[in-house]
Amino acid sequence: MKQYSCIIFDADHTLLDYLADEKQAFLALYKDLGMPVSDELLAISRVSSENSWTEAGLYNVTDPQVQKAYHTLYRTHTQEIFNRIFAKFPCHTATAKQAGLLFLEKLKGQGKAFDGALELVQALSQKAGGKYRVAIATNGLSDIQHARLKAFSPYVERVYVSQDLDSVKPLPGFFRRTLQDLGVEPNECLMIGDSLISDIAGAKAVGMDACFFNPKGQEDKDGVADFQIQSLQELYQMV
Repeated sequence: MKQYSCIIFDADHTLLDYLADEKQAFLALYKDLGMPVSDELLAISRVSSENSWTEAGLYNVTDPQVQKAYHTLYRTHTQEIFNRIFAKFPCHTATAKQAGLLFLEKLKGQGKAFDGALELVQALSQKAGGKYRVAIATNGLSDIQHARLKAFSPYVERVYVSQDLDSVKPLPGFFRRTLQDLGVEPNECLMIGDSLISDIAGAKAVGMDACFFNPKGQEDKDGVADFQIQSLQELYQMV
């Protein structure tokens, strides 16, 4: 592997365990709403979240209409989650819209890193004695992502959130603004993320190398990624 001066990580499903954070946000919300928690309620909550995200088009980040409305869709998607949940588990203390807003507030208080992720970033970071400039680049809502990534702040130069940049991964503008702010050339950077579209193809489109974090063993059919890892710990031997 060639030498890089800067490593840029994706956040959710790469450094942060979004599913764990989401579950804790649901639990905290249901406690505040006075709703009895059961395995069935949590299961329906997860399915409702996944289906709402899919039907809102938020997985289709190559769609220009989704790119333009991404952050609005993100917020309205949370209301739709609770429209679905409350249809099966009626709530008398909040509307679906109110619950969606409260859920986002609860999500701010989360930030579970995958095992070894924080230690890896610390080891790599120049700010902690490592040899790389490290940044994080993520799609999402600014206040939520900055809050959830707070533990990484001592070790990264910047956290770039799509809402702050008014551009989403995989758009070239997202990556170019990130590189410009860091003052580095694309060939000096390695992007690491779990999405072949948002992270890998997006980074490659502006001339960056990209490493596919692939713990589930997905197939990179088009051979987009320069490198592939199934565990973050593999990076210790690679960089």
